[in-house]
Amino acid sequence: MNYLHQKKLTFDQDTIVALSTPKGSGAIAIIRLSGQDSLDIADKISRLSNGEKIVDCKSHTIKHGFVVDKKTEQDIDEVLFFIMRLPRTFTGQDIVEISCHNNQFIIENIVALSIFAGARLAKPGEFAQRAFLNGKIDLVQAESINDLIGAQTQLAVQKSLSQVKGSLSNFILKIEEKLLYILALVEGSFEFLEEEARDLDMDNLIRNSIDNLLNELNQLKDSFNIQQQIKNGIKISLVGYTNVGKSTLFNALLGKNRSIVTHIEGTTRDVIESNLYKNGSFWQLTDTAGLRDTTDFMEKEGIERSLEQIKVSDIVVLILDSSKSLITDQIKLYDNIVKFYRDKIIFVANKSDIKESKKILLKLNQIFNTKFLAVSGKNKIGLDLLEAEIEKMVQKMFKEFKSPFLLNKRQISTLVELIGDLEFIKQSFLQSLEYELIAHHIKNILGKLTELTGKNINEKLLDKIFKDFCVGK
Repeated sequence: MNYLHQKKLTFDQDTIVALSTPKGSGAIAIIRLSGQDSLDIADKISRLSNGEKIVDCKSHTIKHGFVVDKKTEQDIDEVLFFIMRLPRTFTGQDIVEISCHNNQFIIENIVALSIFAGARLAKPGEFAQRAFLNGKIDLVQAESINDLIGAQTQLAVQKSLSQVKGSLSNFILKIEEKLLYILALVEGSFEFLEEEARDLDMDNLIRNSIDNLLNELNQLKDSFNIQQQIKNGIKISLVGYTNVGKSTLFNALLGKNRSIVTHIEGTTRDVIESNLYKNGSFWQLTDTAGLRDTTDFMEKEGIERSLEQIKVSDIVVLILDSSKSLITDQIKLYDNIVKFYRDKIIFVANKSDIKESKKILLKLNQIFNTKFLAVSGKNKIGLDLLEAEIEKMVQKMFKEFKSPFLLNKRQISTLVELIGDLEFIKQSFLQSLEYELIAHHIKNILGKLTELTGKNINEKLLDKIFKDFCVGK
């Protein structure tokens, strides 16, 4: 089904209701009604303090009153009604939002009264879906709303908000315009005489246009991994040999006892995760099982998971014990990690409060040709230096992030398809420039591109996209 020509004929004109603020403790909650009967239904469950009816109130006004169970004449809560008439609303329909006290019994009562009065409970993402269907936003903007709500860093908030306003949609529009330009060149070539085409150098113009577009799309694709860091937070793993103090340092960074700490080697046998907000960023801290040769099956499995964490982490805090000299096997193991992951490693010498540590620290600096941070997780010494180094690496990642957009998996999947299709054209046709075939494939690419913004998308895919939204969004 193509919704491009159905902005005034959306399905589900019935009124829906849902809590639009998160569940949990807080002063207030917002319950949203949207649909053609929103104002009438709100009247059935309300009594305004000034005696007015909600259907008679002007648009974009706030009225004080009460939600009332008309059957029992019992007041449910003292509330504010936000009255917004179409078309100047988020969904493009009449909306009434009820600001009530954030008590679960009150919320459930108001939602139940609304349903009894003729509304139905909204499906996940249905408010945003209606905004899309009514032409208030495109599909990229709708997805950006969901990304904005779930953003885990300050930069992700900024990028998502920019996309809600249409930055990614405008970029896609420009890509569409460039594809249409290439299509015009290709189809125009049918009309040119051979001499005219040669004078205009049409062949190279088409080749260069496709090459330039591929470069632009590849740059966006290549930034996807960093985009996920910006979006979901920075994954930081604490890694090292057994008994180097990883768990103690993990707990010290968190400011609470999350990992079990003992003098027994191999205590941590699984990946332990905890989250921390620092300077506008979301740190996903991971404590890992100590690395060593072992025959214990459970410990061995934990070590395998530790090695996997090193691969997937954005930052690795490699921890050594500065109170003991390294043995050959330990040096070999650390060397192997450093060989492949040096660029994302922060070198830490723990237990710096112990007398022998200074002497050993100098040796460590020489062995690994780097400067170790001297810390003590137990006595919380040097934690500020470690946090500053982590923050320095985080900011370096953010600085390297040149793309103005944050793509989701659906968008990157479509982007990869577009790149593949353009590469196919380049490899298959551009040597001989078979214009008819190129035109056919460009039209197919344009069709895929319109799926991104929702100009051409089927109902099944639409439902799949919006089901991942929160109810009330």
